[in-house]
Amino acid sequence: MKPSRLMISAGVMSLVLGGQATAQEAGALDAEQLQQLRLFQQVCAVGGTPPTDMDCDAIARALEAAGEDAGTDLGAKTKDKNKKKDKKKKDGEPKADEITADDLRDKLTPPVEALDPEPTAEIPARPPAETPKPDVAETPVSPPAEAPQPDVAANPPVTEAPDPQPTAVLPAAPEPEALDPQAQADALQRLLQAPAAAAAAGRGDGEKVEETVDRDDVRRSSEDFDTTLTGEVKKKDKKKKKADKDDGGIDPLAGVALLGLGALVLDHVLSDGGKVVSNSGDRVVVEDPQGQVRVLRNDDVLLRRPGAEVSTIRFDDGSTRNIVTYEDGTVVETIRAADGRVLRRSRLLPGGDEVVLFDDTQTSAPVQVDLLPAAPDRSRVDYRNAEAEELARALQARNVTGVNRTFSLAQIRNIDAVRHLVPEITVDTITFETNSAAIRAEQAEQLATLGNALRNAILRNPGEVFLIEGHTDAAGGYAYNLALSDRRAESVALALTEYFDVPPENMVLQGYGESDLLIPTQEAERANRRAAVRRITPLLNGW
Repeated sequence: MKPSRLMISAGVMSLVLGGQATAQEAGALDAEQLQQLRLFQQVCAVGGTPPTDMDCDAIARALEAAGEDAGTDLGAKTKDKNKKKDKKKKDGEPKADEITADDLRDKLTPPVEALDPEPTAEIPARPPAETPKPDVAETPVSPPAEAPQPDVAANPPVTEAPDPQPTAVLPAAPEPEALDPQAQADALQRLLQAPAAAAAAGRGDGEKVEETVDRDDVRRSSEDFDTTLTGEVKKKDKKKKKADKDDGGIDPLAGVALLGLGALVLDHVLSDGGKVVSNSGDRVVVEDPQGQVRVLRNDDVLLRRPGAEVSTIRFDDGSTRNIVTYEDGTVVETIRAADGRVLRRSRLLPGGDEVVLFDDTQTSAPVQVDLLPAAPDRSRVDYRNAEAEELARALQARNVTGVNRTFSLAQIRNIDAVRHLVPEITVDTITFETNSAAIRAEQAEQLATLGNALRNAILRNPGEVFLIEGHTDAAGGYAYNLALSDRRAESVALALTEYFDVPPENMVLQGYGESDLLIPTQEAERANRRAAVRRITPLLNGW
């Protein structure tokens, strides 16, 4: 019987995950194990924070013991970066003049009332709202980040606030070649061919880990990430105490599967010929052999709410089945592929009804872009100027006729021609500081109309699914912008749940960086820096 991939990798994993393997054991590794170590070495060479529990020092020593060149100062460069970081600092007492999340939540979330069904409306294609032409921005030479813009007194659009702190420079990466629409669809189809063991296995199979999500385990939308997009630990987090509580005997590999960005995931990606472009610890940007760049993250991060009971079943191929039970009795089951992509998600409501939100474990017909109906020319609703009723109609709209098929979630996320079949609600009312993904608590008021509209739509139809998008301008590095936009999409989704009770399971997030510019320009155009929301339920379920 041929050993499984995990069994083959056992010796390697003892090194990658901080084990105590000796140099003699490392020297006895076979050719396949050495190849896996070389793949992991690529991740360490990128710099920044290594993925969960990956021990770059041990990888370097193992390769040296096997007669390999481990790279100049590889171990020294990552000496302290692979240690486990302490959990999020506890929320401090609010200052006297500080607006707390609970204050805003009570202020902005109206009481739930009986909801009358909204009629499905047709939204005519409307041109983008006029945006004041900005002054030419001074793009910083060093940081590959979005350039700050001058304030505009009247009706200010989203701007990047100046950042007084120096920003680490992301290593230069080649700009990916733009693919034609059909090539984009074909590249995705290759990615979707590999089945996931979690989809076929029963709940009793695999290795199971259970936990209760603590408040300190969850990042709030008002908090920034602990690392920069280049993977450096931020100054304010460097003095955090090393976590000293016992892990309860949890297998390190189970922790990798829980967080979704560990060694098994990267082994899956890199062994197929991909390469790591950037690594921030929470996100890894990879480029496949065809030149397509994508961002990997744990797609279940939105589901991890304080008080939730989480059961994670990990399978030998790296795929997982997560079962999250919330305090109100709702149970959400999610299947994820080895690279972190969510494949299937269902909701079991307190009353006993089960709703399948999407299912990418089923085979979807390939997308032939030239056979799709012509989408309206960038049909969009300007959230800044939209009234509540107009927004509600947009969230029920079906812009395009002639679509007689369904699409997988992956096709909707990754093929522009599919995603553009439904309207974009452009959200440019949130101001992010330069290089930051945090949303200040007082800014949540800007999301009130949207948050209440999404919540009410889901109350009417528990099967609604909304795509939360992040976009940047074209100033700065491509990989940097991709990861930054993805982080910001996560923050917007978190804020919608924290302040307006939008169920997190009904949202999926995706950052597009500079790949989907509203205004085609390589300048630091502020209109291109935006979040967006699309109701993708019609694409998932058919028109």
